[in-house]
Amino acid sequence: MPHASETIPARPATVVLLAVALFTWAGAWIGGAMSMAGTIGRAPAERPTSEWAPPSEFVATAAPEIFDPDTLFEIINGDADLYLKAGFERLETRQFQLTSDPREELSVFVYRMTGHRSAFAVYSVRRDEDARPYPLTRFAYRYRNGLFLVHGPYYVEILATGDSSRLAAAMDDVATAFIEAHAVMAEPIAELDLFPPEGLVPGSTALHPANAFGFDGFADLFTARYRSNAGPATAFLKPCPSHGAAVELADAYQTFLTAYDGVAAPQDPVFPEGRLLRVMDAYTLVFVHGHTVAGVQDAGTPELAARLASALKDRLTMEERK
Repeated sequence: MPHASETIPARPATVVLLAVALFTWAGAWIGGAMSMAGTIGRAPAERPTSEWAPPSEFVATAAPEIFDPDTLFEIINGDADLYLKAGFERLETRQFQLTSDPREELSVFVYRMTGHRSAFAVYSVRRDEDARPYPLTRFAYRYRNGLFLVHGPYYVEILATGDSSRLAAAMDDVATAFIEAHAVMAEPIAELDLFPPEGLVPGSTALHPANAFGFDGFADLFTARYRSNAGPATAFLKPCPSHGAAVELADAYQTFLTAYDGVAAPQDPVFPEGRLLRVMDAYTLVFVHGHTVAGVQDAGTPELAARLASALKDRLTMEERK
């Protein structure tokens, strides 16, 4: 899932980071290639607002680099739009080098977003399906030679040049130092708790800042992936300003699907309040509950779509009664 950092790819105080090293992360990292721009030697746009030390056996190899919304494209090649739509404010980058072996390096990227939800949005959309949850913060994972996390309004990437135990421990030290140097208020994202827990793939909940499922109307859409004996599926929901707005958006999404070869399927008596469409070899079920558009995408059978939609509706109903 490569980004600026090209880790491997569209969510405020800030950190000291280091100058950018030229990385190329190709091939198997999700989401298409993005590479670090060679910007060493460029003067920082502004002074970093905080200082924190690298692990004792590492040394910072250059001054921090700072990027704002106008210069983000210089380090995120071709995918800056996701960050900007999510609420990007500033990026600081630093590079640490092992004193005893200059070939072992850590690159740190700290994205300051407009808030916790914005940081989570970038983190969740970039997260690879094969990432391993990591118990550092509520939202943290490891993937290949990288550690990724959300801390308040910050989305942080720490990338290593190798997979040695020394580098792995150093990534933990850097992340811990950053967290301790930046006190933040806990900001729960209530929508994440609306997804039914049964069959939910751990760490798969996501907030898409724009164009979810390729549909312009689905900005700030929440999704979660599910696995069951009947196959995989994705649940989704989007709160709207009113019931009427939700109905209008649901109708627009159904129209969008039919324009891309979606075909209305026979109504399932188990979930008659939804609209079921067959798109290619999968089923999408869309329904409205109060002010929320919700549904199931990419289900292998109508029964799976109806079962997951029913569980999602039950969770929405429970939340209403609180």
